[in-house]
Amino acid sequence: MIDYTGKLNEKKDYLRILEKLKSKTSYIEIVILDGRKTNELVTMFQSDIISHNKVNRWWGTITKGQNNLYRIKSSDELFNYLKKFETFCKYYHYGTTKKSLNHGDYSEDTDFGIDDIAFYDINGNTLLNTTTHEGYIMISEEIML
Repeated sequence: MIDYTGKLNEKKDYLRILEKLKSKTSYIEIVILDGRKTNELVTMFQSDIISHNKVNRWWGTITKGQNNLYRIKSSDELFNYLKKFETFCKYYHYGTTKKSLNHGDYSEDTDFGIDDIAFYDINGNTLLNTTTHEGYIMISEEIML
């Protein structure tokens, strides 16, 4: 996996990666944070849910509380839904914007929200995952080809 943090700050880059993911993704996982049971994505794709588990750890994250992790099968409709968002999250390195001059590195939430998402191929290999509220994104070398 390659650190891709800050590289999907622009909508055009986000849409380009979604297009690459679309043909390779078998299912996604989404972790609903802050003790919530669901979000709009889970509600909209209720009939495509493969599994639902309570977790306190997932791709690089460990928490004290239990969070809801949903595995949802991939579909054209799912990717069309994801295209409506600006991007998953934004991350800025110190000095890259006027906002950051006094703040150091920081992340910004987007209209996607704070929930973490991951994309998997048919063999269960991770293609992309986020720690959205932190602004972190990891991507498979396979997607970068």
